[in-house]
Amino acid sequence: MKNATLKLLALFFLFSSFDENSLLNHPMPLLPNKTLDGRTIDENYYKGHITIVSCMFIGCYPCMMEIGILNKIKAEYANNEQLQILCVARQMSKQMQQFNADDTTLFSRIRKALKVDPITYTIQPACDDAESKMVKSGADSSQHIEIKSECNTITEKYGFTAFPTIFYVDKKGIVRKIETGGPGIPNDANFHDKVKAEIDQLLEEQ
Repeated sequence: MKNATLKLLALFFLFSSFDENSLLNHPMPLLPNKTLDGRTIDENYYKGHITIVSCMFIGCYPCMMEIGILNKIKAEYANNEQLQILCVARQMSKQMQQFNADDTTLFSRIRKALKVDPITYTIQPACDDAESKMVKSGADSSQHIEIKSECNTITEKYGFTAFPTIFYVDKKGIVRKIETGGPGIPNDANFHDKVKAEIDQLLEEQ
């Protein structure tokens, strides 16, 4: 049992490891896919704003817990136009549209089963919808998007393998801090306060 636990821990650290310094003090990399609301994320998106870039995927439990906390932080800074939060999801556009919808589609049901609220901040899917296909399932024969392995665009572009990972990007579009792990528990107050402290520090900079 002890050996099995050690093996699992070794696999976890292997999965969670990445070169944290590879993007620090460098411009935030850009992905070609548009956001769900049709915007292109380019260099100008980051200029003049503090940006929290949250990298996640559906089914990652800490990623799911992180959504509620980032929704809360977005609401708390609603009057501060300098802050923006970007969810970069290791999913396809149609999957994220379903995830954020309030209907009976597959990913909407998954979100509700996990007791996760819809994401209120900007969503940029990292995968190409051309890789997905519609399949019929269920008694009502309604269409659902097939669950496929997520693409590796995020990890290849950003150089990490652990989820969730947050990039703190300053007003010049430069990555100032990278944190991996996400909340330890639902409504994690320590995680909430830690993210806010990083935001406030960057907002104070000229």
